[in-house]
Amino acid sequence: MRIKPLDIGLESISRWRVEDEVHLPKEGPIAPVFLPLYRPLEEIIRRPSLDERLPRLMQPSTVDPELLEPAKLTEARLDARSLMTDRARHAAGSDRAVFQQAFQLLDEGVVMDEEIRSALAELLRA
Repeated sequence: MRIKPLDIGLESISRWRVEDEVHLPKEGPIAPVFLPLYRPLEEIIRRPSLDERLPRLMQPSTVDPELLEPAKLTEARLDARSLMTDRARHAAGSDRAVFQQAFQLLDEGVVMDEEIRSALAELLRA
């Protein structure tokens, strides 16, 4: 029994006819391609890992571009700080400690904002 080589394939076309070039009709509608948008099997097979889910859960879906302006960001920090102060007053136990820690972190951010503004003002004066 003779073993055939594995690299057998089409090497060249020896006789080419005009009819061989036409594959699809030139006129008339082409059948639409159906690709479902919702694929439940794909959701089951390719579940996102914890590393993929955590950033999605922590990042907001939309961010107001005005929040990235320094004045608006400081205003948002001040509002959040006053909200944490109110919550700390009405909470009890471990919840109160958590709200107080949040208030302290936001207060540090506000103090740093004030220091940065004063340093920038000094630089602009010089």
